[in-house]
Amino acid sequence: MKVVSTFSTPSKQYPAPPSRMEAIAWGVQVRLEERTGYSRSLIDETVKIARVLGVSNTEIEKWASARLGRLAREMERFREIKSLLKNTSN
Repeated sequence: MKVVSTFSTPSKQYPAPPSRMEAIAWGVQVRLEERTGYSRSLIDETVKIARVLGVSNTEIEKWASARLGRLAREMERFREIKSLLKNTSN
């Protein structure tokens, strides 16, 4: 019987570690997000445009809620990355 290690198989619960380039890109994204607040501006502007175009409040709120939830998770990840960046610059 062949035994397969689950540690080497990426899954949603245990994704594969990012490539070096992806890790660098996340660091850059963290810095840009801090400087510009791009993600929040994107949400705000999208909601404004959707209202002008007559999209229902229910649809807008559903989308905005999902997007804000994702942004909250990203911000947590950004804090972790920022902490790692500080540790490597010392």
